[in-house]
Amino acid sequence: MSEALPATGYRPPAAGKSEIRVEVVEGRDGFVQLEKAWNDALSKGPHDIPMLRHEWLKAYIENFAPGATLRTFVARAGREIHAAMPLIEAIEKNADTCFLPMTTWALPVNDHSQRGGVLLGKRWQEGLESIWQTLRETAGWDRLRLRDLPEGAADWRLRELAEQTGFPCGLWISLRSPYLRLPAQASGLGPQTSGQKHKPPTAYEQIEARLDGKFRQNLRRRKRRLAELGEVSYEFAEDNDALADFFDIEASGWKGRDGTAIAQRPELVGFYTQVARDAAKRKALALGLLKLAGKPIAAHLSIVHGGRHHLIKIGYDESLHEYSPGQQLVSEAIRDSCERGLREFDFLGPCMEWKLDWESELRTHTWLTIFRPTPKGRLVHAARFTAWPVLKAMLRKES
Repeated sequence: MSEALPATGYRPPAAGKSEIRVEVVEGRDGFVQLEKAWNDALSKGPHDIPMLRHEWLKAYIENFAPGATLRTFVARAGREIHAAMPLIEAIEKNADTCFLPMTTWALPVNDHSQRGGVLLGKRWQEGLESIWQTLRETAGWDRLRLRDLPEGAADWRLRELAEQTGFPCGLWISLRSPYLRLPAQASGLGPQTSGQKHKPPTAYEQIEARLDGKFRQNLRRRKRRLAELGEVSYEFAEDNDALADFFDIEASGWKGRDGTAIAQRPELVGFYTQVARDAAKRKALALGLLKLAGKPIAAHLSIVHGGRHHLIKIGYDESLHEYSPGQQLVSEAIRDSCERGLREFDFLGPCMEWKLDWESELRTHTWLTIFRPTPKGRLVHAARFTAWPVLKAMLRKES
């Protein structure tokens, strides 16, 4: 049983600003009431991404952790939120804890979340410092876990605060996620030659020109060959009516055979349905379908937010693998992103060869684990992040 939590934390305000206080909101019902202030804060902070919106986190909590103990640390000045951390409690005793019982408080993030982080608003530095001050004085946890923090994120300030106050931190690289910078859409006319007016290349044409020649030729050839089988069309939906088609396509291949398809797991159906529904309400849903003779053969579930296309999930009919329907679908999604004037196409998830075909860059994601500086915390930290890496390196040398 955790000890009672303090009702508030205190940090002296900067000159001319109201003070920031930290409240601990208990349970799901309290978290639900934060929605409007939460999303308002996110829009004013350093990283406004869909995975940190209140609706996304609510979908996670309701589908992946409906009965878990939830505490949300909220830093406010008046009614305005400046930082917040929802933390789910788990008591673990396994190899990761050296088989010692440890109470872990973790952000609501798993493999389906794609990216983790802390809600940071306008005065995020003060807010994050206030939350850390409250957390370090709060009993009941042995370690804090923040999964899949992207490199360069403001959230990494938390590591600095922890280490400055004597709390050991461990890092583990989890993902190197591909993303594609999109060029600005060309406008106007290029230089004139012999009285001819030349139209500059579009943003998508600029991307095509950068691709490996063999990949570009194969993609074009497979588009032609697929078109010989029937009319090929790319349809784009901004509501979730086509979600059933996406679930069917995603389950038609190896994921369906392995029992890992979304449609085969109720918690995944619930999570992705909520995410898609909430994105559709704010006109952020991008559900693309590639059709052959009117039949869907590939689909992607994406969210367009903050000038980026976030590719959440993709699936295709594996019986048409020789025509690369998945890459054809991605090609159309990138073209659409260019026409919208977006600045980035974020593939999300792990590094895979088909993503790198698009000359993608990589964004590193890391797990940050903060240990309470107790004998148990220091022991597990040393075992996991000092002794174990050394042992693995020795074993590699001997093999």
